[in-house]
Amino acid sequence: MKKYELEIRHPQHLSKHDAEALGLFESTEILSQFDAINWRRQLVSQLEMNGAITTFTVTDSDTQQCLRLSLNAYSASDQLAFKLDSDIEIITPQKDLFGLITLKNKDYVAFTQLSLDQARAYLNFFLNGQLDLLKNSYTSTLEKPGQS
Repeated sequence: MKKYELEIRHPQHLSKHDAEALGLFESTEILSQFDAINWRRQLVSQLEMNGAITTFTVTDSDTQQCLRLSLNAYSASDQLAFKLDSDIEIITPQKDLFGLITLKNKDYVAFTQLSLDQARAYLNFFLNGQLDLLKNSYTSTLEKPGQS
C-alpha cells in the first residue's frame, strides 16, 4: 500500500519548524486524521491568534508530490473555507491577444474557497492517485472564472 508523509500545522505553531511531522501513513489513515480535526475549533483559534494558519500537508513518498490544504479564517462565508495548493503540474493552453497563436503555460493545481466536503474530496483524489480528476477540476475552474 502506498505511503504518504503527513504534516499538520495548527494556529499555535508560529513558525514553519513548529509543525507536527506525523510520519508515514496509508491513505485511509490520512483521511481519518483529516476527519478527526475539529475544523471549527481551528477556525476560532486562527481568528484569536490573528494571522495564524492551519495547514494539512500530504506528500506522496514515491513521487514527492505535495498537496496542502489551508483553512481560510477570513472567508466571506459563514461556512468553513479551504485553500488547496499543490505542486501537481498542469499545462494549460492560452490564446494570445489575437487568438491566432496558442501558447502553453505551466501551472499548478490550486483552488480557493473550497468547502470542507470539496477539500476532503480533492484530498481523496490525491490519495487515490486520481490526479487527472484534480487536473480536470482545475481546468474547469479556469474556464469558468469566479468558480472554485
